[in-house]
Amino acid sequence: MNLSFIKIPRQISYTIIPLSLIIMGDSILYVILPINYEFFGINSYLGIPYEFWIGFILSINRFIRFFSNIFSVKIFKNLGFRNTIFLACFLGAGSTLFYALFKGVLLLIIARIIWGFSYSLFRLGYQLKVFSFSANNYGKYLGYCLGVQRTGSFLVVTLGVLISIKFGIYFTLILLSSLIIPALLITIFIKDLEISKFTPSKISWNLFYSDQNNKIKNKIIIISFFKFTSSFTSNGLAIATITPFLLSINNDLYDVKTILAIAGFVVGFRWIADIFFGIIFGTLSDNFGRKNNIMISTFLMLIAILLAISGIDFYLSLICIILMFFFSVSLETSLDAFLGEISSKENKSSIVSRYSTWQDLGAALGPVIGFSIASGLGVSFGYYLSILMFFICIILFFRTFTNREKKNYP
Repeated sequence: MNLSFIKIPRQISYTIIPLSLIIMGDSILYVILPINYEFFGINSYLGIPYEFWIGFILSINRFIRFFSNIFSVKIFKNLGFRNTIFLACFLGAGSTLFYALFKGVLLLIIARIIWGFSYSLFRLGYQLKVFSFSANNYGKYLGYCLGVQRTGSFLVVTLGVLISIKFGIYFTLILLSSLIIPALLITIFIKDLEISKFTPSKISWNLFYSDQNNKIKNKIIIISFFKFTSSFTSNGLAIATITPFLLSINNDLYDVKTILAIAGFVVGFRWIADIFFGIIFGTLSDNFGRKNNIMISTFLMLIAILLAISGIDFYLSLICIILMFFFSVSLETSLDAFLGEISSKENKSSIVSRYSTWQDLGAALGPVIGFSIASGLGVSFGYYLSILMFFICIILFFRTFTNREKKNYP
């Protein structure tokens, strides 16, 4: 990638590339664990069948971030910026090594918890690094970070899986854990940030930002709920239920194996959207305006969802689900950049960490609520809930950031 062409500061690249290397150990687990659970020593545990533990192991890292996102602020404050990225590298690579060396449900849960902490540190790190530069380029820089991160995930679920088939899972996991070496070498070039400038003296765990004044608190809550809704829909509900959703609209066009292949193709487009279009949508957000981009992206997502669940045509639904992923990248990049703009510098790390927790909760609850609704009403009804949530977001956003601002009302 020609960094000079897209004019990304080297310090941002030095901060995000270690994550793109270390995240490979996490990403490959989603592909190899469900069909190789015996290799990992997963069986019925505490009287609960192994199927539950597979899902629990794959999702526990997101739920743990409810705590680790906030706690990561304290780690950055105490250890310093570069040392914390070093720690994140060791934790992340250590969790991958854990998968290779240790077996059983309990040990894998511990490894996934370790990865959850590692990712919290990485994510807060690159966000703070981006927010240390000009606000005019927040969208572009955040989109770039998203693309680099997803490139690591995309490579490992393609090339990495082929390596595991050829040389075995153990070798592949050892190889991925060894990526800590280039990650640490790159981390050496990271310049420290004065974390105290971004961090309040008292770290708050309140997800409703009660420590902020009412004017900024209400705005951040709305942006956070917007992020939750988008993550719930595109990162949770859509990805987790893509196979049963396609089966429900299939109308006997394809057999189950073909539907599975199509589902993998669709999910692949989710990462392609992040990789190739994050920086494009982020730049549009910088130039076209955060609020305009947020509103337009949301309306386009809603149109795509409505057409997808309409049942008019299988191929139309397929295309619209893919388009929804692309529009969600545009929406979330603008939301991230907007949050960076409106949050005060001295509270930025605390606000960003809680905002990330909203994102993680959305991604974690999407599959749970989606499958719960599907069992009684059908897969499409999960999207009806998403549509309702988006409409609430639009109304609150419009009232807060358009009407009230025109009237100079906070």
